[in-house]
Amino acid sequence: MKDFSTAFLKIAALFSFCGGPLLVSDHLKPRFGTPVAFLVTVAPVLVMLFGALFLEDRVEDRIAGAAVWWGRQGLYVALAMHAYATWWFAHGHHVSEQWLYYAGIVVGLIWSTVYLRAGRRWVVARNRSAGGPPESDGSPIEPS
Repeated sequence: MKDFSTAFLKIAALFSFCGGPLLVSDHLKPRFGTPVAFLVTVAPVLVMLFGALFLEDRVEDRIAGAAVWWGRQGLYVALAMHAYATWWFAHGHHVSEQWLYYAGIVVGLIWSTVYLRAGRRWVVARNRSAGGPPESDGSPIEPS
């Protein structure tokens, strides 16, 4: 089952790149060239994928904590690129194979939501194991 989830994660990362990051890369190519445009736009997706791979590690591991945190930062950059692409498409921008961009945006948004939820659960588990303050569930505090 673990191999299936890792393969799914990699495929989702590929499709996530096909949304906003691909459009940003297309817009950066004329100015900076293909290699630079590709590296700038694929880096946040790879950082997010790297962070997602560490979500299964022990919560006490400092390297895993850093990877999950950097993954969240990559997620925010990728979401900004998806928002940028959505804005362009909403204002009538057309590209060839536009369905690929739309699919990438949808997969990227779903993957981002899943990563944010998993990352939050991971951080809560880390706080609990470190003796940090427990997360409030919104219920009133009763004296005992």
